[in-house]
Amino acid sequence: MQTEISKRDLASTFSIQRIGKFIGKNYLLFSLILLIVAGTLVNDAFLSTANLKGLLFTVAIYGLLAVGQSLNMLVSELNLTLGASMAFSPILAIWIARNIYAASGVEIVRSGVQLVGGVPLIVFLVLLISVLVGVTIGSIRVKFGVSSLIISLGMSYLLQGSSYIISNSNLIYLSEIKNINWLGTAAIGPFPVSFLIFLLIGIVLILLMKYTRFGLRLYSTGGNEKAAVYSGVNTKMWKIIALGISGFCAGLAALMYSSRMESIDPIQGEGLQFYALSIAIIGGISVAGGKGSLSGTLMASAVLVIILNIMQIFGLASWYQTIMIGAIILIASSQAIRKPAR
Repeated sequence: MQTEISKRDLASTFSIQRIGKFIGKNYLLFSLILLIVAGTLVNDAFLSTANLKGLLFTVAIYGLLAVGQSLNMLVSELNLTLGASMAFSPILAIWIARNIYAASGVEIVRSGVQLVGGVPLIVFLVLLISVLVGVTIGSIRVKFGVSSLIISLGMSYLLQGSSYIISNSNLIYLSEIKNINWLGTAAIGPFPVSFLIFLLIGIVLILLMKYTRFGLRLYSTGGNEKAAVYSGVNTKMWKIIALGISGFCAGLAALMYSSRMESIDPIQGEGLQFYALSIAIIGGISVAGGKGSLSGTLMASAVLVIILNIMQIFGLASWYQTIMIGAIILIASSQAIRKPAR
């Protein structure tokens, strides 16, 4: 009898351990489910079509930045210009396009604040400038050995100041352009186009990270850079590539956000680099590099956005959100410091 009871207790303990491991591996999924249930209980409007579309659009913006930041963290780097680039890239792109068109006698900016043409060129320039910002940070990083944290911090202030100077501190309005808000407001069924684009980019990068040398090179660069160099990996190049991709993500997020707002504000995107960092950390990307998965980043984007939405429903002021973001970053940083150096 005692033997049978012991076997039952052992089987029960084993089952509990298996359940615990399953929950631990899928904590983001369970967190997402619990948050959706909590949001529904807190406010009936949580699952309304308007609120869900708003949530998914925000997930797309934050998620794109977080995916870019995750790639940086995987190679043991950071890019703090992601938020500032969301304003700088479109503002500089419009300024460049305006001068190009002016050379042929065509005006695309009326009264200095109203865009009336040149959208294809501007879209191309926004993405190009955003990538160049990331590549520039990476190039300085590998050339002079200065921390990307310091480089991108200084660069972010440079971009912010330049955005105000180039725009004369004015908003640039886009409402005169036909269908300019399509990227930010269009939907296929219940899903915003912006969210589907974010999801597509995320899935493509996940597949590349898992099944190609692209992922192997990034993980090895951040996991053990010296060993990667000895095995023939050009770690400097892969750091630049990761920072360049993060710039592209910031540029795409800028296009989505500006499309929805039908304007470009010199202050847009301010502080979002820290939201991106928090999402990457929640998703399991190590600040020490070489560890984590982009699938966690995608799910963590929804988790954080829903948490912020619930906080807004409760009427909590924005600084409570700021405190939460800061706490997440501090906790992750302290854990990284405790780890022995590789």
